[in-house]
Amino acid sequence: MSHVVVGLAEAADLPSIGTIHARAFHPTREWHRRIFPESIAPWWEKRYSMEIADSNCYVLKISSSDSATPTPAPVLGLLSLRKYDANEKGAGRWASYPPPPEVDKESYDAMLKSMIEYRERFMLGRVHLCIDLFGVDHEYQGRGMGKMLLAKACEIADREKLDVFVEANEFAESFYHDFGFETEGRIEMPLDGVTQCFLVRKSR
Repeated sequence: MSHVVVGLAEAADLPSIGTIHARAFHPTREWHRRIFPESIAPWWEKRYSMEIADSNCYVLKISSSDSATPTPAPVLGLLSLRKYDANEKGAGRWASYPPPPEVDKESYDAMLKSMIEYRERFMLGRVHLCIDLFGVDHEYQGRGMGKMLLAKACEIADREKLDVFVEANEFAESFYHDFGFETEGRIEMPLDGVTQCFLVRKSR
């Protein structure tokens, strides 16, 4: 693959977007395999069709620009950035578009509860951006694609003069620190033993 580019996802990308979560996390993260099984790809497609159509969202993709790649090119990484109003409560699309029965509801609800609690604790009262999903296909990790996606998200945040909130597991914490995020809180998920970190990046 000679060259990759970051751009906004389109409707034609939805079939590939539907599988990006499984491709990014299932090879190494048991928690992701259990809570979001591979069979729910159509749910991801429908969810992100709403995000793509929402003017408050930036659904960033990274894909190959090689002329030999099929059109549309497979989505190799995705970062979904959503704008929240100053007094907007809840977990956005995560709560407004319920998951299918295959999802581990207990773990899903615990994830939403922590997201809501910490986003509202640190961000309520100011317009801000929230990273809802961020992942790169496991086969392409280690090639700088995640850095390209997050750099673009930070560029958007700085252009709009907005702070950014993200919930991430402990394995990604230092990666976000490299982009100016600061850890504001941590919690161990009671059902999974996974430490989730809540990070905020101030606009520049």
